[in-house]
Amino acid sequence: MQNTDKHPRVFVFTDINIDAGDPDDRQSLVHLLWYADELTIEGIVPDRWYAGGLEACVMAVEAYARDYEDFRLDRKGYPHPSFFSNKLAEDRDHAARLFREAASGPDSPLYILVWGNMGLFGEILRQNPDLARNIKLITIATDLMKEEHIQYMPDHWEKTDQPCTQYNWNGFGRNEIYDDPRFDNMWWLEINWTYEGMFSGNEPAEMLEKLSMFGSLGMHMKDVVKNEPWAQYFRVGDTPSVLYLIDPDNNLDDPTLGSWAGKFTKPFPDERPNYYTDYNGPVEWDYSNPCNTWVNHVDMANHAISTLEIVRPEMYRELLNKLSAIYSIN
Repeated sequence: MQNTDKHPRVFVFTDINIDAGDPDDRQSLVHLLWYADELTIEGIVPDRWYAGGLEACVMAVEAYARDYEDFRLDRKGYPHPSFFSNKLAEDRDHAARLFREAASGPDSPLYILVWGNMGLFGEILRQNPDLARNIKLITIATDLMKEEHIQYMPDHWEKTDQPCTQYNWNGFGRNEIYDDPRFDNMWWLEINWTYEGMFSGNEPAEMLEKLSMFGSLGMHMKDVVKNEPWAQYFRVGDTPSVLYLIDPDNNLDDPTLGSWAGKFTKPFPDERPNYYTDYNGPVEWDYSNPCNTWVNHVDMANHAISTLEIVRPEMYRELLNKLSAIYSIN
Protein backbone atom coordinates (compact mmCIF):
# COMPACT_ATOMS: atom_id res chain seq x y z
CA MET A 1 0.00 0.00 0.00
CA GLN A 2 1.21 3.50 -0.72
CA ASN A 3 1.72 5.95 2.10
CA THR A 4 -0.47 8.90 1.14
CA ASP A 5 -0.14 10.96 4.31
CA LYS A 6 1.89 13.73 2.70
CA HIS A 7 1.37 13.08 -0.98
CA PRO A 8 -0.22 15.82 -3.05
CA ARG A 9 -3.69 14.75 -4.18
CA VAL A 10 -4.26 15.15 -7.91
CA PHE A 11 -7.25 14.99 -10.21
CA VAL A 12 -6.66 15.11 -13.97
CA PHE A 13 -8.88 16.31 -16.82
CA THR A 14 -7.27 15.24 -20.10
CA ASP A 15 -8.07 15.26 -23.81
CA ILE A 16 -6.10 12.03 -24.20
CA ASN A 17 -7.15 10.02 -27.24
CA ILE A 18 -6.00 7.31 -29.61
CA ASP A 19 -4.55 8.59 -32.90
CA ALA A 20 -6.94 11.54 -33.05
CA GLY A 21 -4.73 14.40 -31.93
CA ASP A 22 -1.58 15.27 -30.01
CA PRO A 23 -0.05 12.19 -28.31
CA ASP A 24 1.53 14.26 -25.54
CA ASP A 25 -1.29 13.44 -23.12
CA ARG A 26 -0.54 9.73 -23.49
CA GLN A 27 3.09 10.39 -22.68
CA SER A 28 2.13 12.67 -19.80
CA LEU A 29 -0.05 9.90 -18.35
CA VAL A 30 2.93 7.53 -18.34
CA HIS A 31 4.97 10.19 -16.56
CA LEU A 32 2.17 10.64 -14.01
CA LEU A 33 2.03 6.89 -13.32
CA TRP A 34 5.78 6.81 -12.78
CA TYR A 35 5.16 9.24 -9.91
CA ALA A 36 2.20 7.37 -8.43
CA ASP A 37 4.41 6.68 -5.41
CA GLU A 38 4.70 10.42 -4.73
CA LEU A 39 1.21 11.55 -5.72
CA THR A 40 -2.25 10.32 -4.77
CA ILE A 41 -4.26 10.12 -7.97
CA GLU A 42 -7.91 10.77 -7.08
CA GLY A 43 -9.34 10.72 -10.60
CA ILE A 44 -8.57 10.85 -14.32
CA VAL A 45 -11.20 12.21 -16.70
CA PRO A 46 -10.52 11.37 -20.37
CA ASP A 47 -13.08 13.82 -21.69
CA ARG A 48 -12.68 12.74 -25.33
CA TRP A 49 -14.51 9.48 -24.72
CA TYR A 50 -15.59 9.50 -28.36
CA ALA A 51 -11.94 9.37 -29.51
CA GLY A 52 -10.82 6.43 -27.40
CA GLY A 53 -9.82 8.50 -24.40
CA LEU A 54 -10.83 5.90 -21.84
CA GLU A 55 -9.19 3.13 -23.86
CA ALA A 56 -5.97 5.13 -23.99
CA CYS A 57 -6.00 5.41 -20.18
CA VAL A 58 -6.67 1.69 -19.78
CA MET A 59 -3.73 0.85 -22.04
CA ALA A 60 -1.41 2.94 -19.85
CA VAL A 61 -2.70 1.32 -16.66
CA GLU A 62 -2.23 -2.12 -18.23
CA ALA A 63 1.41 -1.24 -18.94
CA TYR A 64 1.70 -0.06 -15.33
CA ALA A 65 0.24 -3.40 -14.15
CA ARG A 66 2.85 -5.36 -16.08
CA ASP A 67 5.65 -3.30 -14.55
CA TYR A 68 4.05 -3.65 -11.12
CA GLU A 69 4.33 -7.43 -11.36
CA ASP A 70 7.64 -7.65 -13.21
CA PHE A 71 9.54 -5.19 -11.02
CA ARG A 72 7.80 -5.66 -7.65
CA LEU A 73 6.61 -2.09 -7.48
CA ASP A 74 4.62 -2.99 -4.37
CA ARG A 75 7.93 -2.93 -2.51
CA LYS A 76 8.68 0.54 -3.84
CA GLY A 77 5.63 2.43 -2.64
CA TYR A 78 3.40 2.10 -5.69
CA PRO A 79 -0.34 1.39 -5.42
CA HIS A 80 -1.74 -1.88 -6.74
CA PRO A 81 -3.10 -1.53 -10.30
CA SER A 82 -6.60 -2.15 -8.96
CA PHE A 83 -6.30 1.22 -7.20
CA PHE A 84 -7.02 2.86 -10.56
CA SER A 85 -10.08 0.75 -11.39
CA ASN A 86 -12.54 3.37 -10.13
CA LYS A 87 -10.34 6.38 -10.82
CA LEU A 88 -10.94 6.46 -14.58
CA ALA A 89 -14.13 8.35 -15.42
CA GLU A 90 -16.33 6.34 -17.78
CA ASP A 91 -18.60 9.25 -18.74
CA ARG A 92 -19.52 12.81 -17.77
CA ASP A 93 -21.69 11.79 -14.82
CA HIS A 94 -18.94 9.57 -13.43
CA ALA A 95 -16.46 12.43 -13.89
CA ALA A 96 -18.65 14.84 -11.91
CA ARG A 97 -19.16 12.29 -9.15
CA LEU A 98 -15.44 11.56 -8.85
CA PHE A 99 -14.67 15.27 -8.73
CA ARG A 100 -17.26 16.02 -6.05
CA GLU A 101 -16.06 13.15 -3.90
CA ALA A 102 -12.41 14.13 -4.17
CA ALA A 103 -12.92 17.88 -3.76
CA SER A 104 -15.39 17.52 -0.88
CA GLY A 105 -13.11 15.41 1.26
CA PRO A 106 -11.42 16.61 4.42
CA ASP A 107 -7.97 16.32 2.87
CA SER A 108 -7.13 19.57 1.12
CA PRO A 109 -6.06 20.87 -1.24
CA LEU A 110 -6.98 18.83 -4.30
CA TYR A 111 -4.77 19.76 -7.25
CA ILE A 112 -6.77 19.86 -10.46
CA LEU A 113 -4.54 19.35 -13.51
CA VAL A 114 -6.20 20.31 -16.78
CA TRP A 115 -4.50 18.75 -19.82
CA GLY A 116 -6.84 20.04 -22.48
CA ASN A 117 -9.70 22.46 -22.85
CA MET A 118 -11.51 23.64 -19.75
CA GLY A 119 -15.06 23.05 -20.96
CA LEU A 120 -16.02 19.99 -18.92
CA PHE A 121 -14.08 21.03 -15.83
CA GLY A 122 -15.72 24.47 -15.96
CA GLU A 123 -19.17 22.94 -16.30
CA ILE A 124 -18.64 20.74 -13.24
CA LEU A 125 -17.06 23.57 -11.25
CA ARG A 126 -19.94 25.93 -11.94
CA GLN A 127 -22.33 23.26 -10.72
CA ASN A 128 -20.28 22.99 -7.51
CA PRO A 129 -18.84 26.49 -6.97
CA ASP A 130 -18.30 26.05 -3.24
CA LEU A 131 -15.67 23.40 -3.96
CA ALA A 132 -13.38 26.05 -5.48
CA ARG A 133 -12.06 26.76 -1.99
CA ASN A 134 -10.80 23.17 -1.70
CA ILE A 135 -8.90 22.99 -4.96
CA LYS A 136 -5.73 24.32 -6.55
CA LEU A 137 -5.97 24.53 -10.32
CA ILE A 138 -3.06 24.06 -12.73
CA THR A 139 -3.82 24.52 -16.41
CA ILE A 140 -1.68 24.24 -19.53
CA ALA A 141 -1.91 26.58 -22.54
CA THR A 142 -5.29 28.06 -21.68
CA ASP A 143 -4.70 31.75 -22.39
CA LEU A 144 -3.18 33.39 -25.49
CA MET A 145 -1.71 31.67 -28.52
CA LYS A 146 1.57 32.76 -30.04
CA GLU A 147 0.97 34.48 -33.36
CA GLU A 148 3.24 32.06 -35.24
CA HIS A 149 1.02 29.14 -34.24
CA ILE A 150 -2.29 30.53 -35.46
CA GLN A 151 -1.65 29.15 -38.95
CA TYR A 152 -1.72 25.62 -37.53
CA MET A 153 -5.15 25.95 -35.94
CA PRO A 154 -7.81 23.56 -37.33
CA ASP A 155 -10.12 25.23 -39.83
CA HIS A 156 -13.19 24.68 -37.65
CA TRP A 157 -11.74 26.55 -34.66
CA GLU A 158 -13.10 30.00 -33.99
CA LYS A 159 -10.57 32.68 -34.85
CA THR A 160 -10.52 36.20 -33.43
CA ASP A 161 -9.90 39.36 -35.44
CA GLN A 162 -6.80 40.25 -33.42
CA PRO A 163 -3.92 37.79 -32.91
CA CYS A 164 -3.42 39.24 -29.44
CA THR A 165 -6.81 37.85 -28.36
CA GLN A 166 -6.60 34.36 -29.90
CA TYR A 167 -7.23 31.45 -27.54
CA ASN A 168 -4.29 29.17 -26.90
CA TRP A 169 -4.53 25.47 -27.75
CA ASN A 170 -6.59 24.52 -24.71
CA GLY A 171 -8.36 27.83 -24.27
CA PHE A 172 -11.93 26.67 -24.85
CA GLY A 173 -13.91 27.17 -21.65
CA ARG A 174 -11.19 29.21 -20.00
CA ASN A 175 -12.89 32.60 -19.99
CA GLU A 176 -16.14 31.20 -18.62
CA ILE A 177 -14.17 30.45 -15.45
CA TYR A 178 -11.84 33.45 -15.52
CA ASP A 179 -14.67 35.94 -15.96
CA ASP A 180 -16.86 34.42 -13.25
CA PRO A 181 -16.43 36.53 -10.07
CA ARG A 182 -17.16 33.49 -7.91
CA PHE A 183 -13.69 32.23 -8.78
CA ASP A 184 -11.64 35.43 -8.40
CA ASN A 185 -10.03 34.06 -5.24
CA MET A 186 -9.47 30.52 -6.49
CA TRP A 187 -5.85 29.34 -6.52
CA TRP A 188 -4.93 29.03 -10.20
CA LEU A 189 -1.57 28.51 -11.87
CA GLU A 190 -2.04 29.13 -15.60
CA ILE A 191 0.96 27.85 -17.56
CA ASN A 192 0.39 29.60 -20.84
CA TRP A 193 3.67 29.55 -22.83
CA THR A 194 6.19 28.30 -20.28
CA TYR A 195 5.28 24.66 -20.96
CA GLU A 196 6.99 24.86 -24.36
CA GLY A 197 10.27 24.51 -22.53
CA MET A 198 9.58 20.76 -22.70
CA PHE A 199 9.96 20.78 -26.51
CA SER A 200 13.13 22.64 -27.41
CA GLY A 201 16.50 21.31 -28.53
CA ASN A 202 17.73 17.76 -29.12
CA GLU A 203 17.51 16.61 -25.53
CA PRO A 204 13.81 15.60 -25.58
CA ALA A 205 14.46 13.14 -28.45
CA GLU A 206 17.46 11.70 -26.61
CA MET A 207 15.38 11.48 -23.45
CA LEU A 208 12.64 9.46 -25.16
CA GLU A 209 15.16 6.85 -26.24
CA LYS A 210 16.45 6.55 -22.68
CA LEU A 211 12.97 6.35 -21.16
CA SER A 212 11.83 3.69 -23.63
CA MET A 213 14.23 1.26 -21.95
CA PHE A 214 12.30 1.27 -18.68
CA GLY A 215 9.73 -1.48 -18.63
CA SER A 216 6.33 -1.63 -20.29
CA LEU A 217 5.56 1.98 -19.43
CA GLY A 218 8.74 3.13 -21.16
CA MET A 219 7.90 1.10 -24.25
CA HIS A 220 4.36 2.48 -24.16
CA MET A 221 5.65 6.06 -24.01
CA LYS A 222 7.57 5.52 -27.24
CA ASP A 223 4.83 3.45 -28.86
CA VAL A 224 2.19 6.17 -28.54
CA VAL A 225 4.13 8.46 -30.91
CA LYS A 226 4.94 5.82 -33.52
CA ASN A 227 2.32 7.17 -35.94
CA GLU A 228 3.40 10.80 -35.47
CA PRO A 229 6.77 11.43 -37.19
CA TRP A 230 6.83 15.00 -35.84
CA ALA A 231 6.51 13.82 -32.22
CA GLN A 232 9.43 11.43 -31.87
CA TYR A 233 10.58 12.87 -28.58
CA PHE A 234 9.71 13.18 -24.88
CA ARG A 235 6.96 15.66 -25.68
CA VAL A 236 4.84 15.62 -22.50
CA GLY A 237 3.49 19.14 -22.94
CA ASP A 238 1.13 18.70 -20.01
CA THR A 239 3.76 17.33 -17.66
CA PRO A 240 4.74 20.73 -16.18
CA SER A 241 1.55 20.53 -14.11
CA VAL A 242 3.02 17.39 -12.54
CA LEU A 243 6.53 18.81 -12.34
CA TYR A 244 5.25 21.60 -10.12
CA LEU A 245 4.09 19.00 -7.58
CA ILE A 246 7.03 16.59 -7.63
CA ASP A 247 9.94 19.04 -7.49
CA PRO A 248 11.33 18.18 -4.05
CA ASP A 249 12.56 21.72 -3.46
CA ASN A 250 9.38 23.50 -4.55
CA ASN A 251 7.28 25.55 -2.17
CA LEU A 252 3.83 24.47 -3.36
CA ASP A 253 2.24 27.63 -2.02
CA ASP A 254 4.34 30.06 -4.06
CA PRO A 255 4.82 29.61 -7.84
CA THR A 256 6.80 32.87 -7.98
CA LEU A 257 9.84 31.15 -6.45
CA GLY A 258 10.35 28.89 -9.47
CA SER A 259 10.33 25.10 -9.79
CA TRP A 260 10.79 22.34 -12.35
CA ALA A 261 7.63 23.75 -14.00
CA GLY A 262 9.27 27.14 -14.55
CA LYS A 263 8.86 30.51 -12.88
CA PHE A 264 5.61 32.44 -12.58
CA THR A 265 4.25 35.75 -11.39
CA LYS A 266 1.18 37.09 -9.60
CA PRO A 267 -0.01 39.81 -12.01
CA PHE A 268 -3.15 40.93 -10.14
CA PRO A 269 -2.39 40.65 -6.40
CA ASP A 270 -5.41 42.70 -5.35
CA GLU A 271 -8.09 41.55 -7.80
CA ARG A 272 -6.92 37.92 -8.02
CA PRO A 273 -4.71 37.25 -5.01
CA ASN A 274 -4.22 33.56 -5.82
CA TYR A 275 -3.77 33.72 -9.58
CA TYR A 276 -0.36 33.06 -11.18
CA THR A 277 0.85 32.90 -14.77
CA ASP A 278 3.96 33.10 -16.99
CA TYR A 279 6.77 35.31 -15.69
CA ASN A 280 7.73 38.20 -17.96
CA GLY A 281 11.08 38.96 -16.31
CA PRO A 282 12.68 42.02 -17.98
CA VAL A 283 10.17 42.03 -20.87
CA GLU A 284 7.55 44.78 -20.80
CA TRP A 285 4.19 43.05 -20.67
CA ASP A 286 0.68 44.29 -19.94
CA TYR A 287 -1.11 41.40 -18.25
CA SER A 288 -4.39 43.33 -18.12
CA ASN A 289 -4.41 43.96 -21.85
CA PRO A 290 -1.70 42.04 -23.72
CA CYS A 291 -2.64 43.80 -26.97
CA ASN A 292 -0.93 46.91 -25.55
CA THR A 293 2.42 45.12 -25.51
CA TRP A 294 1.84 42.45 -28.17
CA VAL A 295 4.89 43.71 -30.07
CA ASN A 296 6.87 42.03 -27.27
CA HIS A 297 5.01 38.73 -27.26
CA VAL A 298 7.83 36.72 -28.85
CA ASP A 299 10.32 37.99 -26.25
CA MET A 300 7.76 37.40 -23.52
CA ALA A 301 7.17 33.81 -24.61
CA ASN A 302 10.88 33.09 -25.00
CA HIS A 303 11.64 34.39 -21.53
CA ALA A 304 8.83 32.34 -19.99
CA ILE A 305 9.98 29.22 -21.84
CA SER A 306 13.56 29.76 -20.69
CA THR A 307 12.51 29.50 -17.03
CA LEU A 308 11.62 25.85 -17.63
CA GLU A 309 14.50 25.12 -19.99
CA ILE A 310 17.11 26.04 -17.40
CA VAL A 311 15.76 23.53 -14.87
CA ARG A 312 14.96 20.77 -17.36
CA PRO A 313 18.38 19.01 -17.11
CA GLU A 314 17.92 18.59 -13.36
CA MET A 315 14.41 17.21 -13.84
CA TYR A 316 15.64 14.79 -16.52
CA ARG A 317 18.47 13.61 -14.30
CA GLU A 318 16.21 13.00 -11.33
CA LEU A 319 13.67 11.11 -13.45
CA LEU A 320 16.34 8.81 -14.86
CA ASN A 321 17.74 8.20 -11.38
CA LYS A 322 14.25 7.38 -10.13
CA LEU A 323 13.56 4.95 -12.94
CA SER A 324 16.93 3.27 -12.56
CA ALA A 325 16.01 2.57 -8.94
CA ILE A 326 12.44 1.36 -9.44
CA TYR A 327 13.30 -0.85 -12.42
CA SER A 328 16.07 -2.61 -10.60
CA ILE A 329 15.29 -6.21 -9.64
CA ASN A 330 16.46 -5.70 -6.06
